[in-house]
Amino acid sequence: MTLVDVHLHFLSPRALDAARTSPARVGVRVLDEGERPRLVVGAEPPTRPLLEPLYTLPRHLAFLAAQGIEAAVFGPLMDAAGYSLPPRQGAAWSRAQNEGLAASLAAVGGRHAGLATVPLQSPELAAEELRVAVTSLGLRGAMIDPNALGRPLADRSLDPFWKAAAELAAPVMLHPFLLEAVERFGRHYLHNLVGYPFETTLAAGSLILGGTLDRFPALDVVLVHGGGFLPYHVGRFDRGHAVRPEARADGAALPSSYLRRFHYDTLVQFPPALAYLVALVGADRVLLGSDHPFWLGDPEPARIVREAGLSAAAQAAILGDNAVRIFHLKA
Repeated sequence: MTLVDVHLHFLSPRALDAARTSPARVGVRVLDEGERPRLVVGAEPPTRPLLEPLYTLPRHLAFLAAQGIEAAVFGPLMDAAGYSLPPRQGAAWSRAQNEGLAASLAAVGGRHAGLATVPLQSPELAAEELRVAVTSLGLRGAMIDPNALGRPLADRSLDPFWKAAAELAAPVMLHPFLLEAVERFGRHYLHNLVGYPFETTLAAGSLILGGTLDRFPALDVVLVHGGGFLPYHVGRFDRGHAVRPEARADGAALPSSYLRRFHYDTLVQFPPALAYLVALVGADRVLLGSDHPFWLGDPEPARIVREAGLSAAAQAAILGDNAVRIFHLKA
């Protein structure tokens, strides 16, 4: 049984070196004043010190080996996506990250795959970068923040990017980071516990009700954290569609009819929730994800799949077969 983890984060040291040597070109500075580097992206506040595994590929590989995971699909660090940069700087920073990721993965044998970051502040440049990343660098898709500088993801200005992703058969993983300030998140980490699944739900709702999934029927979208709140409150979406004209304004069909247009990772960390998700959307739409190396990741990602009461065929699909198919990996 092949195991593939599709939800990890890695920032290649090569990208860090590009920022150290050409900060004006990429719009990013590296602060090497402590044990671990921090990044200053444009005029944004410095990031927190980077966790060592984020830029140390052997630490990731050790985790994968310990969990019996043969391959992984590495995504970028969304904290440093750089959407606030001027478009050309954003494009240069995306290229530095994508070239670095591709080179780092190639250096360890080519078993693993990567997801590009793109300058979403310019959908045309984002589409161009995705084409380069997939056709020239060998990356398999993209990871983007659901908060596209305050624009809903169904905004038609973003269609050039979605069109490119559909034409390239390049899955797009939605991974939240940017949040509006909410005082009531308070001091109990609720920005992550509630805010991030909320952002995923908001983005998925936008793609459904705003017509993006209808305009690009070949588009593959991956929702992390088990799809946020969408699978568990889809009935509310359906009710809204039935009784509120605003929900039908862009011609969307019944929201629950789009559930299988998405893929979902396993990061719900509660076996009954995973069992429900699989029963709702089908085992062929669910992918193993750990979110390594972050605190709210799953340190034993395959365990929940084996504890959710699923059939052997469903487990095989979720643990690796789906990822091989969706991300065009070598079996």
